[in-house]
Amino acid sequence: MNSSNSRHKAFVWIVIGCIALAVGYLSWAIPHADTNLNRIQSLPLGTPLATTPLDELKAIQGQPYLIVINRETPYIGQVKLVGLDFASPQTAQTSLLCDRVHYAAGTGICLLRDITSSDLLVQVTLFGSDFKPRHTFTIEGYPSRTRISPDGRYAAFTVFVTGHSYNDANMSTATILVDTTTGKSLANLEEFQTWKEGSQFQAPGFNFWGVTFAQDSNLFYATLRNGDTTYLVQGDASARKLTVLRENVECPSLSPDGTRIAFKKRTPQGLWHLTVLDLATMQETPLAEKESVDDQVEWLDNNHILYEQIDPAPPPWLSIMIVPADGSGKPEVFVSNAVSPVTVP
Repeated sequence: MNSSNSRHKAFVWIVIGCIALAVGYLSWAIPHADTNLNRIQSLPLGTPLATTPLDELKAIQGQPYLIVINRETPYIGQVKLVGLDFASPQTAQTSLLCDRVHYAAGTGICLLRDITSSDLLVQVTLFGSDFKPRHTFTIEGYPSRTRISPDGRYAAFTVFVTGHSYNDANMSTATILVDTTTGKSLANLEEFQTWKEGSQFQAPGFNFWGVTFAQDSNLFYATLRNGDTTYLVQGDASARKLTVLRENVECPSLSPDGTRIAFKKRTPQGLWHLTVLDLATMQETPLAEKESVDDQVEWLDNNHILYEQIDPAPPPWLSIMIVPADGSGKPEVFVSNAVSPVTVP
């Protein structure tokens, strides 16, 4: 009887040990997963924690700074401001919870998966310089990309309608333009006319994502996928027109001077290599980051790119990296335990 009890206790401890090992593995594996999945699985939960007083927030806004989404406990998911004067570092924690964020000219947009609903919904919030909501609405899908035009006039965002990765051949997206003053939708990019080599280009399986705006806001760039081929398209918001410029360009990001586009280029191995395209010459420059990057990058200035990537330093987690835009140098950690960088000069 005692021998039986001993065997039973040993079995129980083995089971407990296996469970602990599995939990430990998951805590390691989730940060190593595809970044889109990571963004979904690392959803902010609960009530936002204490935030920085408004006067300290405004003090940081008086200098160049970054807006990021915190991925460090206990503030996971909360939007944070990081001053770019690293000789005298300042940070400010806001109460805004987001999976993706962007900001320009005193107006921001926040995408957050609505975990209170049994449906797949994204809460879209337009906010001001105080990081308080001005307009809020919901749309079906998973959060993906978002941008505010430089003058704050327009917002654009992309959600996955089906699937939640750009590696998914069956994924479907919706990319919406929004008037930030009213919070009203202006168009889905699928409603625009698309032109290629002087002829109208049409197909039932078009998907658009990754809008990036020029300084005048009416001009923008985005990704179009038709079948297995992706294209860089140039958009005219007022004319509701898209023009195909080049193949194999995903998640474009226009440089501050408007002369180059940083993007992720798919390799024959199915990975994405960060690359910069000169719009005048159409010459491509591969960047020094050798790992696959699934992100719509942000320009820190005309010479450097920011993007999110797995930081190998223990514990492995997503951090914001920096790399020169001319192909030189090497990637370095710029802000640890943070994603979705936005440069506010």
